[in-house]
Amino acid sequence: MKCLIFFVLIFSFLFGFGQSVQAEYLEAKRQFSLGNYSSAQLSFKSLINDDFFGAYSSFYYALADLKQDNKKEAYDMFLQTLHHYPNWNKIEEVYYWLGYTAFSLNKYHDGFTHIESLSTGLKESLLRSEFSGYTVDELEKTYEIAPDNKLLANYLIKRILSQPYSERDHILLSHLSNKFDIEVMDVEKDLKMIKKNKYAIAAVLPFMYESLAHPQTVIKNSIIFNLYQGMKMAQSDLKKEGILLEIFPIDTKKNKSETQKIVSDGNLENADLIIGPLYRGPNEVISKYSEENKIPMINPLSSNSEITGDNAYSFLFKPSYNTQGRVAAVYSKKKFKENRLAYVFYEKHKDSLVANAYKEEIEKEGFLVVKFERITNESAQQIQKDFIEKYEFRLDTMYTTEQLDSINLLPGRYVKTRPLRDQDSGVIIKDDEGNDVTEYYEERFFIQPDSIGHMFVASGSNLLANNFISLSEVRTDTIGIIGYQNWLEFSTISYDQFERLDIAFISPDLFNKDLSWFEAFKEDFISGYGQEPEEYHLLGYELIFQFGKLLDKYGKYFQMGLRTGKYFKGKVMGGIQYGMFNDNQVVPITKLEGLKLVNQIDKQN
Repeated sequence: MKCLIFFVLIFSFLFGFGQSVQAEYLEAKRQFSLGNYSSAQLSFKSLINDDFFGAYSSFYYALADLKQDNKKEAYDMFLQTLHHYPNWNKIEEVYYWLGYTAFSLNKYHDGFTHIESLSTGLKESLLRSEFSGYTVDELEKTYEIAPDNKLLANYLIKRILSQPYSERDHILLSHLSNKFDIEVMDVEKDLKMIKKNKYAIAAVLPFMYESLAHPQTVIKNSIIFNLYQGMKMAQSDLKKEGILLEIFPIDTKKNKSETQKIVSDGNLENADLIIGPLYRGPNEVISKYSEENKIPMINPLSSNSEITGDNAYSFLFKPSYNTQGRVAAVYSKKKFKENRLAYVFYEKHKDSLVANAYKEEIEKEGFLVVKFERITNESAQQIQKDFIEKYEFRLDTMYTTEQLDSINLLPGRYVKTRPLRDQDSGVIIKDDEGNDVTEYYEERFFIQPDSIGHMFVASGSNLLANNFISLSEVRTDTIGIIGYQNWLEFSTISYDQFERLDIAFISPDLFNKDLSWFEAFKEDFISGYGQEPEEYHLLGYELIFQFGKLLDKYGKYFQMGLRTGKYFKGKVMGGIQYGMFNDNQVVPITKLEGLKLVNQIDKQN
């Protein structure tokens, strides 16, 4: 019996001790999130040797030093974390911040060594954030400090390639390429400006001509035909400006073998530009042909950067998923800078690419992503419940009647009253004079108002969008929400709600139909095709309008124009800008204003 009591006491002690350690860690995290870094460090320091929280505490202690601009101390602490916890499951973040801190201390050699083990995406993200403000000349001086680092050499090559062709240091490019055995994707270096009277554009798309007798095929393929009709309309309009294009359709039939036959038969030999293909098999064939024959190709519909692969001649007309997340984060860093706590959610794999890019970008500016997770219909309902559930908080034990009256005047505060009852019997309690004792209380959210600055929801689901809009409606604070533009298509949510709740949208397919020329364009389109222009008509039109102009200005190898980083204004969409990237960097972030979508990026710039 004594032995049993002894073990019970020991267990109770250990259990209580464990809870105490966890509570101290959570309090330290709370102080950190509030910006009370010195207070947070006191708690983190006491936990550094703890078996479970030691690695986390050591890491956050270093981050707190960095937040206070104690760069040397932060660097030493990150090194200590790496030394003591080399197998920690978050060790990649330690390497990331070691690299970041080393760069800020001008320890370039150490910085590049630390980030060597990072994933390609994280490396490029860190290099872009650290050196994007450097001129090419400044980068060359940095390279002189660390002349044997391949990562820096590779980044310097990319920056040189982003310059206008005439300004590039081709001698340095050749030196870096030979020294580090880096294949310089300077596709323009051996290309001459080839201007032509007329440019041939091959629309290599799954037209499925042989299946048009089947109604279902016609319905499914309406996107392709609408896209092509829009392209032809742009061809006609550009002809009025003296820009001559020949667009010829080629049917891939969604088939890799059929596409290989197209290539073998020489059907693309005279093409100056290829639009498509859309499917993986045909894309593999055409991408290989494009690279070998130096013919630019553009995917008109996809945002998947894997499609371009290593082919420097392959471009996405739309911004990639990564670019969408990154640009949305740039918007949020300005919009939500007063409250840097965020929730980030995603639904499908493609959404995770957007969400990850978003998370990485806002964390660079000191935002804390409190929750980052995949959502399902079930988990979204729980999130909604967490945000709207309330508890009763008694006030009369803490405040005088006068103070309670003042609280009731505060925005969003509602003091309620009721007779005070005995907790056991439920009988109303009386005062000395026999009057009912009044209890003053208010209902409070379990997740306190303004505890979260905003939520980023990478999902196109009707049900999930409804959940997040509903929780925003119920709460008294203003939690910013960023979602996808297709939310506007959901009939269960009104435009008034979106505007009132200040919801923002990622809108890569934003069409501006309010322009003065659009009415005339619409009439011409109806006259030519017997219907009003729809989404894919407009997308096809914008595609050919933009790249037809580029062909006319820069010749067959229009990449020379893209690589300048210049912004080319759109006709009916937001425009294009590429620079060193092979996907469009223009991503409108919109809100409803007067029930019309307005690009907020324009307002921030």
